[in-house]
Amino acid sequence: MVNLNFKPKNQDHMSAYEKQELVIERAQDGDELAYQELYKRYCRVVYTIAYQMIGNHSDTDEVVQETFIRVFKNLHRLRNTKAFTSWLYQIAINLSIDHRKMRTRRRMLPLDDNPEFVSNYELATTKHVRNPGQVLENKELLGQINNAIEDLPEQQRAVIIMHEVEGMSKKMISEILNCSLVTVRTNLHHARKKLRQNLRKYIQE
Repeated sequence: MVNLNFKPKNQDHMSAYEKQELVIERAQDGDELAYQELYKRYCRVVYTIAYQMIGNHSDTDEVVQETFIRVFKNLHRLRNTKAFTSWLYQIAINLSIDHRKMRTRRRMLPLDDNPEFVSNYELATTKHVRNPGQVLENKELLGQINNAIEDLPEQQRAVIIMHEVEGMSKKMISEILNCSLVTVRTNLHHARKKLRQNLRKYIQE
């Protein structure tokens, strides 16, 4: 005899992607625990991206807070839960860019002098210089790297951070920035070229 008493799919056998969709759907229904779970899951990466765009912790805290406020306020409008991640990053990147623009008339605050929060991009850049070990020891070189990153136009800075540091695909970056793959590739090319020019005395032969 066929058993027609079907049971809901056991979450233990669900993929991580399926579990995330379930959490998002619960959050859309107003489940506060689901909101908290999404925050815990994505807070760190949002903070990392915003920090590398902005360069100091106090301003980054504001951007992260505003990012999740906007996410939770508008989550019910998200029709495609599969687009949640790119939508979240888009909000974080746009807020970071807006925040930097508001500070263009005054001196940018320096990167926090805390070994635990050394810019991931600085670490990634070490593979391109003659002596990688000297980067974290040589304050002059570290300053040159910071300045080179700061000099990049906002979209180029965003693209190279997402691609080189966070390891995002060009396709995902195009979705986050709402632009074509050609635009992403162009920005990445120009960003790399400018960094090589500004750091040419340190680049490996």
